[in-house]
Amino acid sequence: MVILSLIITVSFAGTGNSIGTAGASEVLIPTGAKGVALNSSHSATVSGIDALFYNPAGISNMSTATEAQFSNMDYIADIGMSYAAFAFNMAGGTFGLSFKNFDFGDIRLTSWSDTNGDSGETFSPSFVTLTFGYSKAFSDRIRFGVASKLITESIEETTAPGLSIDMGVQYTHNTLPVSIGVVLRNLGPKMEFSGNNLEQTAVPENTEPGTIVEHQRFISQAFEQHAQLDMSVTYTPLDNVNVHGAFVNNSYGFNEFHFGGEYTMEMAGMSAWAGGGLSMLSIDDDDDGWDDDITENTFGVSFGAERDIAFQIASHQREEDRAVVSFPLKNGQGYAFCRDLNTIWRHGVPQLKIQQECGRISIVAWGWVDQTELS
Repeated sequence: MVILSLIITVSFAGTGNSIGTAGASEVLIPTGAKGVALNSSHSATVSGIDALFYNPAGISNMSTATEAQFSNMDYIADIGMSYAAFAFNMAGGTFGLSFKNFDFGDIRLTSWSDTNGDSGETFSPSFVTLTFGYSKAFSDRIRFGVASKLITESIEETTAPGLSIDMGVQYTHNTLPVSIGVVLRNLGPKMEFSGNNLEQTAVPENTEPGTIVEHQRFISQAFEQHAQLDMSVTYTPLDNVNVHGAFVNNSYGFNEFHFGGEYTMEMAGMSAWAGGGLSMLSIDDDDDGWDDDITENTFGVSFGAERDIAFQIASHQREEDRAVVSFPLKNGQGYAFCRDLNTIWRHGVPQLKIQQECGRISIVAWGWVDQTELS
């Protein structure tokens, strides 16, 4: 399988009042090489095992009786994601099952009395999503599917269980080379953490033996899930060429426009494809016009030797209090962000400590949007 992927995020004027009010964001992280390369723009035509994540209606469009998928991805900040999925045809339709797990590694345990974690104790959060899917083709042009997700977020003895449902439909026009897909994702009740770690015992300093200690219980705030409405269209001008476009309405985030294209080829009896994608965030204002606070954008791309791009929080006065987050930037990769990140985080490329054989070129561009032209 050949993958050529270009994913760019562009932010232009708007507001994000609901961002950060929903949880279980791990269900939004895409799976499958093709879906990532096309930037999740292909829910109108996605088929087989990939459809279990993007549009359950496409599960029934499998070329074989069974399909399986296994993947492991290095996500940000040394977080690993493992994914396994299996789908099979039966008389009543097509069924699918997937398992997604995030590995956060060992995190140093800190407390009020041990803020540096000198005790050496560690903990490892666990985020697991188990998905059951079903799809049925009513004809060669109409498919319907539904998927149920069991979500578990655990931190030591504190757990937040959740349940959500995805529903999707795919329609292919009988004469025009056009396909349409509609998906409702992550519809479910609020999630809330509960468990023994929410209970703490407070012992005042200089407490004499026999003094009654104070028991406290922290109240966990319930949080919504990331409900989405995905509407996509695929145009197929040639049998081996697809052009995708999608609009994603996010209940607790910016709306998104996704575009992608793919070319399929036959090589030595095997099918291969190349694809790319483009993503845009529609940051709308509350009432009218556009928000003046989010106007500036930064885009950077790196060529040559792999380097890290580092972000350091700028809100703290003391240098030792400023958190630093680094991401590997491989040859040809790009990044983009808006004015808010420019203000909150300082960013740059750390100096190399060792000599590398391969050089490196970085191109960074800054820009802004004239509000008068957008209103």
